[in-house]
Amino acid sequence: MIGGFLFIIFVKNKLKIKYIMERLSQHMMEEKMIDNILKNFDFKKCRNAMKALDWQWAMREGVPTVDMLKEASIERLRSAMKGVKDKENRLSSDETYFSSSGGLKGTAWKNRYGHVAGIRLEFVLTEWDSDGD
Repeated sequence: MIGGFLFIIFVKNKLKIKYIMERLSQHMMEEKMIDNILKNFDFKKCRNAMKALDWQWAMREGVPTVDMLKEASIERLRSAMKGVKDKENRLSSDETYFSSSGGLKGTAWKNRYGHVAGIRLEFVLTEWDSDGD
C-alpha cells in the first residue's frame, strides 16, 4: 500500500513540475515578445513627436524621456496581456484586449489554448471610430 501511495505522490509532483515548466515557458515567451518590441519600436520618433507637440504626462514635468516611454510601454503591454488571459473577460481567440495611456496603446491577443499569441505597441496621435449612428 505504501508503494501505491508513493507512486501517487510522484505522479502528482511530476504533474506539478510539468505545470510549473509550462507556466515558466509561457512567461518566458511573453517576456521575449516584450523584449522584441522594446528592441524594434522607434521610441525616439515618439519622443520627437511629443516634444514637437509639448506633450506632457500628468503628474510629471516635461516631455517624457525615452526611458520613461519604454517603462510605460512595458506597463501597457503587461496590462494588455493580463487582460486577454483573464477568464472573466471571456474573449475568444480572435479578440484583442488593449491598455492605453499617454499616447501608448498596448494590445494583446490569445491563441485557442488561452496563451498570449501576440502583442502590439502603438503610439497614437489621433483616432476616430464610428458605429454608424
